[in-house]
Formats: sequence, structure tokens, C-alpha cells
Amino acid sequence: MQDLVDTLRWDDLRFLLAVVRAGSFSAAALTLGVEQSTVSRRIAALEATLDTPLFERSHTGLRATEVTESLLPHLERVEEELSAVLDAVRQHEPEVRGRVRLALTEAMAAHFVIPRLLRPLRELHPHLTVDLLTSDLAADLSRREADLALRFFRPAGGDLIVKRVARLHTAFIAHRSYPKLSHTDPRQHDFIALELPGVDTPEEAFARRHSDVEPSMRTNGYLAQVEAVRAGLGVALLARSVLQLDPGLVELDLGLPAGPTLEVFLVCPRGLRRVPRVDAVFRMLEDALPQLETVATPASRRKRAPRSR
Repeated sequence: MQDLVDTLRWDDLRFLLAVVRAGSFSAAALTLGVEQSTVSRRIAALEATLDTPLFERSHTGLRATEVTESLLPHLERVEEELSAVLDAVRQHEPEVRGRVRLALTEAMAAHFVIPRLLRPLRELHPHLTVDLLTSDLAADLSRREADLALRFFRPAGGDLIVKRVARLHTAFIAHRSYPKLSHTDPRQHDFIALELPGVDTPEEAFARRHSDVEPSMRTNGYLAQVEAVRAGLGVALLARSVLQLDPGLVELDLGLPAGPTLEVFLVCPRGLRRVPRVDAVFRMLEDALPQLETVATPASRRKRAPRSR
């Protein structure tokens, strides 16, 4: 048994975890940043070491064996403990240097983090690299899929530090080139809806509740929705901060109640909070994101449709 313990290496076991989580060798290879052949070779070597198959292979794909299923909770505990060890070491890094992975939506990256934060952060910390992991799906910080995350919901559970950093007010927004800008009835407008798979966004729930018209266009991405509005194709319920993107964007008063307020949360694994490189990015985001709350709509960019007599 001791020989087996001496032979096992975490670097091999993490490949096993990656394959189980990804569901295939090819997907695990993408996650790990290696070739598929490397994953296949590592799993074969581990099966030889343990003298047992770890996956059942068929035309439908891979399925974890009972042995693998029984190993998973133990491997996940080892993964957590190793992460804690690394976190403790990293807190004593002498300077802000290295790589920080920030998980966020593509829109938040394109409209705020890239144009406003990355250059000053680089000037302040030239040896710091920030990787932006853009997705509408939440990265699992407990598994260190990212070091920091910006989310539009408060995460539940996990040993995480969570701070609300902004409250974004929404409004119906269109472009000056939109042909129906002066229409009085919301039902006369062309609405551009955002539909994310498996997600009922607060904006769209509000739009459905207060407008009984079928959207004239749907997108499954926020950036496409904003660009459709900028192209004059219709009206969308957006965060008022997008008014900063284009002087042609205007806020419409359609006689409806105020739109929902979106909350932005900055999330970090507790063990990483005092790591110098993570702390530098955390503080920059913490200081900068409240600026999104202060977007005021100038009177010249607030359009109230004239009431019919």
C-alpha cells in the first residue's frame, strides 16, 4: 500500500477530476490547456497504477466507474486542502506580480473593465497580468476556476468574500435614429429582448410584465442587444450606464413604472483575498465600479413621448 501511495501524484489525480467534470478527454484538455493525447495518456497511466478502469468507454462517450465515483469526494477534499496551502503561501508574495483571472460577463468586460480599468491597473502594477474570463455562466470560485468574479446575483454558500459594489438603475433606451421615438403607446414600440438560456433576467421579467407586446427581436447576448439599439432597431430595457457609450442613445419615458435595479457583486475566495496580486485587482474594482451608479441622464437625452390629445 505504501508503494501505491508513493506512486500516486496529485498532478495525475487532477486530470481524473478534470475529465469527470468536463465529461470527455477533449473537453478536459481544453480546461487544462493541454493536448487530448496528454489527458488520455495520464488517465491510462493512472488506471495502470491503480490496476482498475476509471471510465467505461462506449459510442455515447465516457462514464465514470464506481471506483471513480467513490474517489471523487476524497479528491475534491484534497483539491480544497491544496488550494488552501497555496493560498497561504501566496499571501506572503513580496510584490504585486503574476496573473489574476477575473470572471465576468462579456458586456461588463467590453463596456467597463477594458476601457476604464486595465490601463491604469497596468500603469500601477506593470508586472501584473489580468485574464478576463467572459461568460454568462458563473465560474466556480471554490474550484478556483477564477480568482475574482463580478456577478449580477449574490452567491449562496462557499467560503467567499462577497461585496456589493454597484446598483445599476435600468431604463428604456433607444437611439435618436429609431423611427418610433415619439410614439406614445408602449405597445407601438419595437422591443429588443435579451433571452439567456435558463436565466430569467430582471430586465426581461419587468419588460414582459409591463408590455404585452411580442418582442420584434431577440438576442442571447447583451452586447448584441445594445448594438441593435444603437442601430435604431428598437427599444430595450438596459442599465442606464450604457448612455455613456453613445451620445445618440436616449432614455425614453414610456409612462411605465421605474425599471428594476441590478446589483453588481464582487466575489473572491476568502483564501485569496489578501494575496497581493488579487488584492490589487479587488481594490481597483471596489473603487471604480461605484462610478456606474452615478450616471445621470441629461435633460437633452431624456425623451418623453408627447401625450395624444
